[in-house]
Amino acid sequence: MTSKEMEARSGVPRANIRYYEAEGLLAPARSGNGYRDYSEEDLRTLEKIKLLRRLGVTIEALRALRDGRAELSAVLDRRLAEVGGEQAALGRVERVCGDLRRTGTTFTGLDPGRYLADLDAPALPGEGGPWWEKASASALPETDRLPTVCSASRRLFARMFDEMLVRVLIASGLCLAGINLAAVSSFVVSLTAVVLLAFVEPLFLRLWGTTPGKALLGMRLTGPDGKNVPYTEGLARYFLMMWYGQGFEIPVWSLIQGYRSVRRCWNDEPQPWDVEVAYIAKPFRARYGVGLVLATLLVLTAGEAANSWSQTPPNRGDVTVAEFAENYNRQADYLGFGGRTYLDETGQWQEEPGNPNAVTVGDFGIEPWPEARELHFTLEDGHITAITLTGTIENVEEGVDTPNGLVPRIVMSLAWGREEASFWSLARQAQMTELERRDWSKDFVIHQPGVVITSDIQQSGLSYHANSFCDWHAEQPENALSFTYTVALDNG
Repeated sequence: MTSKEMEARSGVPRANIRYYEAEGLLAPARSGNGYRDYSEEDLRTLEKIKLLRRLGVTIEALRALRDGRAELSAVLDRRLAEVGGEQAALGRVERVCGDLRRTGTTFTGLDPGRYLADLDAPALPGEGGPWWEKASASALPETDRLPTVCSASRRLFARMFDEMLVRVLIASGLCLAGINLAAVSSFVVSLTAVVLLAFVEPLFLRLWGTTPGKALLGMRLTGPDGKNVPYTEGLARYFLMMWYGQGFEIPVWSLIQGYRSVRRCWNDEPQPWDVEVAYIAKPFRARYGVGLVLATLLVLTAGEAANSWSQTPPNRGDVTVAEFAENYNRQADYLGFGGRTYLDETGQWQEEPGNPNAVTVGDFGIEPWPEARELHFTLEDGHITAITLTGTIENVEEGVDTPNGLVPRIVMSLAWGREEASFWSLARQAQMTELERRDWSKDFVIHQPGVVITSDIQQSGLSYHANSFCDWHAEQPENALSFTYTVALDNG
């Protein structure tokens, strides 16, 4: 019969059955696929264990009975003597409490000497009455099962740390491989983390008996024999946890399963995926919480470092025109702003041939006129010191755009690889946000780490409307627009 059938027929919880197996009191056969196959004889043995344990017979005595090293009569005689002594002690406590209560004394006036003497006096024959006067025998002892951790918060934080660690490792790997996280679905990352954990977590349990999250919170797992959990059993445990604990992240169902898991912790019940293991936790100490917080910050910082490093252009420090072009094309490809245009090694714009089989639905944007997009390089000893965009146009009929959108891209490609630039992506994003929020219809000078950005605008007969069909709208038939944007290195 299966474990579930054994539990139903005997009335003994599965966790207790596993405990008795670990103590060598039960030894079920194994089927071809490794599952337990209990016999009728195993059922009878379990019922004997259940009876004797409820009578208070120790595990050691049961093991001696099973091995033939003790007789049942001798074990029961010893237990009768123990129960008689317990009853005698309880009877004496009852009498002393009654005597003390009848005196009406207070705590201040209490004279403990006589009453302590009564408690410590030698037992009289037959004192305490017959052992069977007890109203009912006890249930199976709570110790008759493998230890488990019933702190829902402790288990949850350990699981969250392990999952976060794997997700950060995946994200960092993608960044270092040149894959922009923004282009990867969060669902794909989560699914990859679930699959990777299915292989990694059992390996950690097999080698070290714990995982990083569990170790930080003073917890570890072993098999019933006290040894590390075998890999296959750890794998089975992981998938049971995913179903009974997290509902395989299925909407609504995962919340239901999570609530059930918390309820089991509140009721001091073992989780379904832990019935085969001993889950051991040291008493909680404040240092565990501090360690978890510090480790979390360290992991997140390492992940952010990988993300920041991936945004750094390949050519750093002083760059030539060809190196700048390589930087620009790489940033455009990684950050996703390139489209079909790219820079050749001379710094001139080129356009990749389109797919002849692709159908263009429509392109309603107004691009800056070609001369306005030309990059003018200022060189010193063959290295770029400044890049300028400049142009003049007159008498536009509807509107026109200036290439101010190229300025942040030039900064990404020219300045982000310099020593003066900030390494962290959050600081870089703040720089981009500053440029995005600037009023590009006015003159300004911006100082950012390692670079100075200037804007010089002259116009007449036009009005500026940011984020519209085009930036500059013709208000009069005769109009003119002249601009100069400069990104210059600041070595000071």
